[in-house]
Amino acid sequence: MGVPTVIVALLIALVFAVMVIGSIIITRKEKAKKTQLAQALGMTPVAQPDAALAEQIFALHRPTWGTATYKLRNVSRRPLADGELFLFDLVDTSGDGDSTTAHQAVAIRSATLRLPPFAFYPKVDTQQYALGGLANKIVEWAVARAGKPVSLPEYPAFAARYTVTSDDPPAARRFFNERMANYFATTQFYTLHAAGDLFVFADIEPGFKTSDQSRMARRIDRALAMYQLFRQAAPAYSA
Repeated sequence: MGVPTVIVALLIALVFAVMVIGSIIITRKEKAKKTQLAQALGMTPVAQPDAALAEQIFALHRPTWGTATYKLRNVSRRPLADGELFLFDLVDTSGDGDSTTAHQAVAIRSATLRLPPFAFYPKVDTQQYALGGLANKIVEWAVARAGKPVSLPEYPAFAARYTVTSDDPPAARRFFNERMANYFATTQFYTLHAAGDLFVFADIEPGFKTSDQSRMARRIDRALAMYQLFRQAAPAYSA
């Protein structure tokens, strides 16, 4: 190998090393910022979340096809009177490179919750966007691959806002009574995954930044409001 070739190889190795170091520095800075924000929100950083929690969250997001694998990162916790609230990043590690599925989503776990398996995703406002109808058909097609569609025509205001799927559609339909449907019909841009004693929530409104403390505080408040709603629904749903 000639001298020029060696120099080129060394330069490539140097560039690669700089990129790796730069990525590590950025990751550490991001982690430090999220830790600081979590503490400002009254959360306590969790170095290693328990395996049961992690698997519950993974199961809620794992598609019915493929072999997606996940990790939880930047996890923080706040105790509740009868449960726990978490903030976390959900990272898909099954591809060539890691991709973040959820940024600082809220999970609430409590023995007072008895939720059917379901997920719902926001629809596009067809009055505001010309191609909203087409976009909603694409959303419905995509999320149908993650579960069976749940039709709720008796609640048109809610059905106009969200697409619902479930592994147990009859149970999901019993759960989404008039009170539940009316509550969520007044919301926008919510994503929700739930089953048993756990639900995961994130609002994905345009311009949302997880570095914005006021918006993250509002995200937590919205999750806590849903928590109260779900707790009140548990006795009726279980009857």
